[in-house]
Amino acid sequence: MARPLTAREHSVALFIIRCATTSPDESDYANFTSQQRDAWDPPVPITAEQRRTWENSLGEVLVTSECGCGICPSIGMRPRHRTDDDKRNDQGGDGDWSDRIVLTAGVSGAMLLLFIDDDIPSYLELAPIDDDASFAEFPEPESISI
Repeated sequence: MARPLTAREHSVALFIIRCATTSPDESDYANFTSQQRDAWDPPVPITAEQRRTWENSLGEVLVTSECGCGICPSIGMRPRHRTDDDKRNDQGGDGDWSDRIVLTAGVSGAMLLLFIDDDIPSYLELAPIDDDASFAEFPEPESISI
């Protein structure tokens, strides 16, 4: 079922790659209590080189899974040359992902997360935060807040 990213999926992922940070960001982390600091890893600084690598690799991924929840357009991605590689997680799932970086952003009523595994985007998630919210497609990049 592998397919190319739609124009909207690509533009949202690209915006997040270019602008988003990990969570918590440095300003949030600075205000954490000691208990919160014990529970969270410190912010991961993102370099311009990393962003260029991720942007370049975005052109090499195909959508290999779609969330079936019915309230979000979240998608899993794998590199073109590894679409059948079951060792690549395209579900945003748990595991020993020591090289995983999750970039965070938001829109009205939802969180946006872009999972990066081994320097390749692997999952673009739109997670509604309101119980009654439902999204058929990703938002326009102009509506995304960082």
